[in-house]
Amino acid sequence: MIDRRSALAGLSVAGAALAIGAPALGAARKGKGPLDVTSPEGRLRTFILMRGALDEGLIASWVSARYYGVVEDRMDPLFAVVSAVFSRYRQVTDGFEAVNYELAWFTDPVTGKALDTWHNPYTGKDCKVPVGGLPPSKIRFGKDLSFHLGREVPGLEMEHDILPFDVRGDDVWVTERSRTAARFPGAPRPFRYSESNTFHAKRADLEKPGATRVTSEVSFTNVCSWRPWMEMGDRPGHLTATGIGRQNATMASMPPAWIEATKARRPEVLANPAEILQPLWDAKG
Repeated sequence: MIDRRSALAGLSVAGAALAIGAPALGAARKGKGPLDVTSPEGRLRTFILMRGALDEGLIASWVSARYYGVVEDRMDPLFAVVSAVFSRYRQVTDGFEAVNYELAWFTDPVTGKALDTWHNPYTGKDCKVPVGGLPPSKIRFGKDLSFHLGREVPGLEMEHDILPFDVRGDDVWVTERSRTAARFPGAPRPFRYSESNTFHAKRADLEKPGATRVTSEVSFTNVCSWRPWMEMGDRPGHLTATGIGRQNATMASMPPAWIEATKARRPEVLANPAEILQPLWDAKG
């Protein structure tokens, strides 16, 4: 297992550059009054507090999950994944706009080391493992919590919804789920990816005067087609993953496996993730 202190050593510069938890309060619509998860305005404000921020400061989030292959009724442990997303949110006329950047590593579930190759137990082949994640992109949540991509993606079909909030005592949960299908030239069938994230925050944090963001614990589940790099061909089955995560996370809480792989392979992300987002943040439209 990876020693957390060793993985985080030497990252004081990165921590300063991230400035996580130091939002631009001047741009914020600060927290106000009792929790409201029934009106459209209250639902939007609460959701953005839990998933993003009412201010325009940098946000970090992470997920740590295990992937399983599913063939008929059998689940086989395969590999793990650690992912971090850096984002910034701002209020716009019709809701909130955000820019995101994700960097993910597929890892050995025992050692936590990022994989360069992976032995496929279904085929017996050694497969080359790519870097995961998504390049900088822009999204928007409408006043009705509808989800919109910053630009159209040819061949992509998407369904997205946010379930009713569940409030019990000091606990607040909300689930965001999406279902997508992407068609690629030459592929016999679409690549399907469905994801569910349940965010859990404390009511007291959401009602705190002046709050612009809260930390949410995340329960993560997905179901998707075999990933192309697995070279599964027409074999029946699919993948599923379950894991945990955190929104508005500190660097100290990041998965050590993600820190280690990023430090070795993409150190510029640790040095200044805000710089990666800046061109898209500044772009008009």
